[in-house]
Amino acid sequence: MTLKVLSKDGFYGWVILAVVFFFYIAMVLMMVSFGVFLPSWIEEFNWSVGWMSGAQQLCMILSGLAAPMVGRYIMKRGTKRAILLGNILNVAGLVFLAYHKEMWQLYLGYGVLIGLGLAVGGMLAIMTVINNWFVMKRSIALAVSMSGMGLSGIVMTPTLLKLIDTIGWRDTYLIIAAITLLFCFIVPAIFLKNKPEDLGQVPDGPASTKSSAAESGGPVYKNLYKTPVEFTAREAMRTPALWLLVCYIILQFLAMQVIITHQVNFLTEIGFEKIAGLAVGVFSGAMAAGQLGIGFLGLRFKMQTLAAISMGIGAVGFALLLIAEHYPEFPSIVFTYCVLLGIAFGIQAIAMGNLMPDYFGRTEFPKIMGYTMPITTLVASFSPTIAGIIHDITGAYTLAFQLCFCCMILGLLCIIFAKPPVHPSLRDNPGLEALNPDAHPVSQIKS
Repeated sequence: MTLKVLSKDGFYGWVILAVVFFFYIAMVLMMVSFGVFLPSWIEEFNWSVGWMSGAQQLCMILSGLAAPMVGRYIMKRGTKRAILLGNILNVAGLVFLAYHKEMWQLYLGYGVLIGLGLAVGGMLAIMTVINNWFVMKRSIALAVSMSGMGLSGIVMTPTLLKLIDTIGWRDTYLIIAAITLLFCFIVPAIFLKNKPEDLGQVPDGPASTKSSAAESGGPVYKNLYKTPVEFTAREAMRTPALWLLVCYIILQFLAMQVIITHQVNFLTEIGFEKIAGLAVGVFSGAMAAGQLGIGFLGLRFKMQTLAAISMGIGAVGFALLLIAEHYPEFPSIVFTYCVLLGIAFGIQAIAMGNLMPDYFGRTEFPKIMGYTMPITTLVASFSPTIAGIIHDITGAYTLAFQLCFCCMILGLLCIIFAKPPVHPSLRDNPGLEALNPDAHPVSQIKS
């Protein structure tokens, strides 16, 4: 007997959410592992922080360079194949790192293997899955699934630090590899489905075909914006909105990568080594709270507005971070900045996953993201290395964090001006202007 969830009258999207939730739990271990293991490598190998941060940069560079090919591969072969292929590379990289002893091995394991693995089977593939299964409910779907990243950080990051102290960083890397194999390869291989059409279903479930809250002006969706006409990648690339969103993503990535890579080492150096693990857990918990909060708020308020608020919150967080080292007697400052930055980055993660498909549609989402990710990741990839070099030269992270504060302010300006674009077909058809009420008026565009 066919399970209802697999039938045309069911909705398999909830199973997809569960798969992605646990996927993110494992993926966050790869994302934070570099920063968590950094103090152990410094102690054992006495390597330069700047040179080691270059492995993180190489990881991001390869992820960006591979993105256009990955986007086309996903559109032709589907997300499931990409996820399985990419995470075989991730597992191989994690096992390799457990035995590395030379700097070039760090670059090969983390920079090359994990860099390519995350490019092929990471964020782009997973976001495409969510965008295929959810449209009107996309914000809450992304929030629930990506909250696994924050919740993982609450438990896993302090646990990793404890494991490193107990069994050593090498065996801890083998544990991460086993978790990645389970949740990023085995579980998706069994349960993942590329899109609802493969099962004869529709996005958001069968109820969406009966009555669309967006069309009926219901209280939940009346303030939401979804493009009435799908953009091709070529059309999207010609809009100012796309490049403002790209700048917004770059600027918040620059700041986030610095925190993820250097926060544990920063807290250790300024005398908070005893609470470093707890602080990272608080950061991750606040990130999960921000993700869940925007998921529900995103059903009622414009995502652009929520994204702008998050950049302001992040700027305040970095301002507090800059004064934390001057007041070692007040650890509450550390936890306050962790909460603010966690909420800000949590909101931004969901906003990025919503704004692109909201503005340009889901049909060519993998291709659009594939073309823009080389820019976002390549530019952002320099921030951990630059922060490490600044640390090596000045002996502190102060200047690096000041630059992060500036990034948040500039990102705020970018998102404020990133208005929804008007599709070319609507410019030539003024009668359809009402379909795009949040975009710039047609009369202004024509002039």
